[in-house]
Amino acid sequence: MNELIQLIEAFERRCGLKICFHDYSGRIYNYFHGDRFRHKNEYCDHVKEQAGLDKCVFIETRKVQLALAGHPDGFFKICHGGVVEYAAPIMEGTDILGTIFIGLFRLKSHSEIPDAILCRCGSEDLMPDIKHKLYNKLPCIEQEDYKDIEEIAKSLKFRIETLLAREEEIFFSHERKIKWEIEKYIGQNCQKDINIQHLAKHLCLSVSRTGQLVKKLFNITYPELLNKNRISHAKFLLSSTSLTISETAYRCGFSDPAYFHRIFKQLAQTTPGTYKNENNKTKNMMI
Repeated sequence: MNELIQLIEAFERRCGLKICFHDYSGRIYNYFHGDRFRHKNEYCDHVKEQAGLDKCVFIETRKVQLALAGHPDGFFKICHGGVVEYAAPIMEGTDILGTIFIGLFRLKSHSEIPDAILCRCGSEDLMPDIKHKLYNKLPCIEQEDYKDIEEIAKSLKFRIETLLAREEEIFFSHERKIKWEIEKYIGQNCQKDINIQHLAKHLCLSVSRTGQLVKKLFNITYPELLNKNRISHAKFLLSSTSLTISETAYRCGFSDPAYFHRIFKQLAQTTPGTYKNENNKTKNMMI
């Protein structure tokens, strides 16, 4: 990560341009300082004061984001303030997680807008304050510099997308491990009087976080997951032992045979007695 930040800073020093980001997913913000998420430029601030922030938001949501979908490698854009920057989407599959912006710089002449600039405001909106000292302080790049900007944007885009993909892989790997731990713990202890507090302590997590993870990983609540495991164990005992229905209920962690009967019928679509009669092959087997 430090290498990436050093690369950004070196490019900024060499070209006199700034790199910033817009984060639509909440996942990019963790990697850069907060100043990287706004167009920190005096002329940009001047335009916002004159035209209003709503104008910038409109351009971003209606024009830039639509153009990003059709240009996954990025493109040059010119805004209503008459300044140019490069925009490249940070993607995961077909989802746009955020945008890299490289700029701002001014054109040598607004009478001839280079073909490289794909996203433009209408001419009626274009209002560069060319006499303003802040506008004239912006760098004015040569045509051949456009290619260099495209290349640095592609490099940054690739590195950030790789970083986010690795983060996602680690996250899901961690979730798989937690899911296995939950399955193992409940499978080994479902016949005991265990509640979500016991599972939370085993996972070294809070009760609320444990409940959230169970719901996310299994798509059911903790009591439902526990009952599902208990009924699965009950099916095994009913089909392979001579235990009575009540004994089976107690062996599977149910303190009330009537409640066991109701949960069994709900999950197995039959009663414990019917299931035992149809599946038990060792009527006389003792434990």
